[in-house]
Amino acid sequence: MTTIRVLPDIVANRIAAGEVVERPESVVKELIENALDAGATSIRVLLKNGGKLNITVIDNGCGMAYDDAMLAFERHATSKINSEQDLLGVATLGFRGEALPSIASVSRLRLSTCQKGESEGTILSMEGGVLKKVVRGPLEPGTTIEIGSLFFNVPARKKFLKTVETEYGRVARMVTSYALANPDISFFLTHNGKQTYAFSERLGLFDRARQVLGEDPASAELTEPGIEVSVFLLPPEHNLRSPLKQFFLLNGRFIRDKTVSGGMLAAYRQSAAHIKGYPQVIIKLTVEPEMVDVNVHPSKLEVRFRHQSEVYNAVKTCCLNALYSRRQAPAVFYQQGRERLATFAPESPGWQGGQMKGDNHNSSFSRSWQVSEQLPSLRFAEFQDESRPVVTASFTVLAQFQETYILVEREGELYIIDQHVAHERILFEQALKNIWENGIERNRLVIPETANVGPELMASVQERGQLIEKAGYSVDVVGDGLVKITASPVFVPTGQIAATFLELVSMIAEGRETDVKSLYRDVAALIGCKAAIKANHPLGHVEMTRLIADLFQAENPYYCPHGRPVILKLTLSEIEKLFKRK
Repeated sequence: MTTIRVLPDIVANRIAAGEVVERPESVVKELIENALDAGATSIRVLLKNGGKLNITVIDNGCGMAYDDAMLAFERHATSKINSEQDLLGVATLGFRGEALPSIASVSRLRLSTCQKGESEGTILSMEGGVLKKVVRGPLEPGTTIEIGSLFFNVPARKKFLKTVETEYGRVARMVTSYALANPDISFFLTHNGKQTYAFSERLGLFDRARQVLGEDPASAELTEPGIEVSVFLLPPEHNLRSPLKQFFLLNGRFIRDKTVSGGMLAAYRQSAAHIKGYPQVIIKLTVEPEMVDVNVHPSKLEVRFRHQSEVYNAVKTCCLNALYSRRQAPAVFYQQGRERLATFAPESPGWQGGQMKGDNHNSSFSRSWQVSEQLPSLRFAEFQDESRPVVTASFTVLAQFQETYILVEREGELYIIDQHVAHERILFEQALKNIWENGIERNRLVIPETANVGPELMASVQERGQLIEKAGYSVDVVGDGLVKITASPVFVPTGQIAATFLELVSMIAEGRETDVKSLYRDVAALIGCKAAIKANHPLGHVEMTRLIADLFQAENPYYCPHGRPVILKLTLSEIEKLFKRK
């Protein structure tokens, strides 16, 4: 007698349910995907007690005929694929044929469905995966699935469900995700008889993003061969303590993916403020089905891209474009007895195209400095000549505080500017432009320097030698983890050549330097950081005015290349609140 046996279908379904059905959120996800695959234009989700008591999903899709309704609860029964070849380019949201039998095996389920064009539909009831009743009768086209007593026969799983509020919140986020991924479909969520979310088909993607994020987001779109990216995000001052408002969407489905999140975080680190937390962001990707594998896990939340680096760079670039499109300075404002960093849209006309408009020549301060549009930009060296002409208006340099911060008045608003990161931003943009036009100049070392990269980094030195050359270094491999540096970029001080080289190789090994574009940007950032004036450095009024004039002409004057804020803004109203005048 054999000891190995084939499990009954009901047991196999219960095992599969452990991966597919984790909580009410999982049930709603699978049923929404089925509704979308059925061509629904309206999907309603009704919950009782966060879905722990009852889940109902109603759609107006194509519905099912009687025979299909009976087959739908068989394991691996699906209308989505027919052959192994179909798995190489899955274009539907569902395809495994596991969801319905898995859900039915751990709940009391009722299906009501009617195929479009038919006069009557099918109503069937199941309990714990066992068919209890089937009737036929007149029904509206579409499908309604009611799930009651989830995990009634799996008490251990039921015990691990969270509170009603937590389970409801998870379902709400899932419904929101699919509403964002499919902006031409209506979605409605009702909890305990009260409608809590409504996404009408009249709301486009931007309006839905604004509804979800709570305010107008910065946005950008990017189209490259085989991939389209749309990004909606809030600046980092709005970061949350959890990633609840991060939505990664791929071909109409909600996913969790390190490639997408990595590209997004790299963009924030590169251009956003140095503030902790999780960005609020919506990233919607469309790629060719053949370029992504969605058959990684039964839950279909994990995917694998065929060309991960291309997806990473596209997401990063699109997020950067959205962040750079935001022309606002961080503002300190008073709220409920405490100060915090925030971002407000300017209340008055701001800078456009590097120029200031709405100039105000009347200042209450006794000394107003004006800088001409022809004023020479700051160079890598410190300020040399205070005798250059100074002619511009629309801002007034008030003072230098602690030889580190410059106080500026403009149209009744007070700007506090960090002189080091301001100069760093200016030099970064100048250096990046110069590098793209002329490349990185290098110094030939009379006496080569030796750097110990070790065996781990040596592979990167040998494999990415061309990228290292473009960074301005020439090296020869000595052996035993040692390299001889024979040339270095002109901006690297003599005593820091080896250390800067090791820092560059480490970034390459970590995958941060994937192409020439990212390499040049980091080199330019390094130039700005090394050459910028430092904190605790006294400046004269002319020097400060030149610095501020050049800063306001920068592409992004609000953040340094490493993400630290350059400017903090205080309006008169906010100052009066701080002093309890209002």
